[in-house]
Amino acid sequence: MRWDHLAENPATARDAALFGADMVTSRTFDTPEFRGMTFHEVRARTIVNRVPGASRMPFEWTVNPYRGCTHACLYCTA
Repeated sequence: MRWDHLAENPATARDAALFGADMVTSRTFDTPEFRGMTFHEVRARTIVNRVPGASRMPFEWTVNPYRGCTHACLYCTA
């Protein structure tokens, strides 16, 4: 598969910090639709993720450009 070279070494990934101080850039977007929210721009290794084989999805990969959610639904734990 063309993304196989992006696989991370589990031995080093387990001990590494999630974010290094030099890897995170914070910016605040002051627009009416995002008032009161802070977005963190993060350098990502990849935004392509494999869908688990047991999933009913008709595809094997997803593209996730961001984490989290801005809807703030009361019933969700995202």
